[in-house]
Amino acid sequence: MHVLRAPQADIDLDVGTLRIWEAADDNGDPVLVLKDGGSTVVIEFADEVAWDSAIRATERLGDAALMYASTLRAAMAKAKAKAQQNS
Repeated sequence: MHVLRAPQADIDLDVGTLRIWEAADDNGDPVLVLKDGGSTVVIEFADEVAWDSAIRATERLGDAALMYASTLRAAMAKAKAKAQQNS
């Protein structure tokens, strides 16, 4: 697994309890809402950003989420295999 050095997080979200909504803000603009047991994050489109840039960033977010799911699957399989060896 290749892990990039990432900046320190301001908010940690627990994917085990994560819920996701596509919603609208008070102005009717589309937002993406992420909520776990204790935190809520709203991802919104800033008018200063070009539409294409915002769309590409959102696509990268989706791609990264799929890669993370794959990493979790691999870690789960490894943990199951180790548990079977130890039993």
